[in-house]
Amino acid sequence: MKVVGFVGSPRKKGNTTALVNEVLRGASESGAQTKVFNINELSIRGCQACYKCQTPEGKCVQADGMAGLYDEIFSADAVVIGTPVFMFQVTGQMKIFIDRLFALLYLEDGQPGAFRNKIKGKRAVTVYAQAQPDTGLFASSFDLNEGVLGFLGFKIQDRIVAGGMLGPDSAQGSPSVMEKAYSAGAALLK
Repeated sequence: MKVVGFVGSPRKKGNTTALVNEVLRGASESGAQTKVFNINELSIRGCQACYKCQTPEGKCVQADGMAGLYDEIFSADAVVIGTPVFMFQVTGQMKIFIDRLFALLYLEDGQPGAFRNKIKGKRAVTVYAQAQPDTGLFASSFDLNEGVLGFLGFKIQDRIVAGGMLGPDSAQGSPSVMEKAYSAGAALLK
């Protein structure tokens, strides 16, 4: 089994990275191959709405940092998508990544709104790190984000919300959150 993580944080060694890596450690120690990508380090442009990806075999025509990530997603059995919460939402980096996942859909017979999935049932764990201690405060945002991922064909298996992440090392100092992340990764293989 292969599990790929995507981190949408501008901090290379922040809470989101620590949590995604802990999910991947749980998966790895349960027998999965794992990889992680930091979206902030890749040059990924926004979707250009050209619709060239909208065929069963179609791929995005942009030659940027997203190109190789499609192959990683297609070859993975599960993904981990992690982001800090900025202004009640995912980061801009993560939003661009999710927008570009539009290429995982295609229009059946070119009919408007008749979208079909190029992937189905890949498991996913979402990870959100926020300074706000109330972990339910932004749930509607998370629901919306996971609704998009579900529409794309992912099966959300777990959501980890780490509240009170005030410093860049807060996750490391929260054994309960790290344990939940590890368990979520291990559960991907069950």
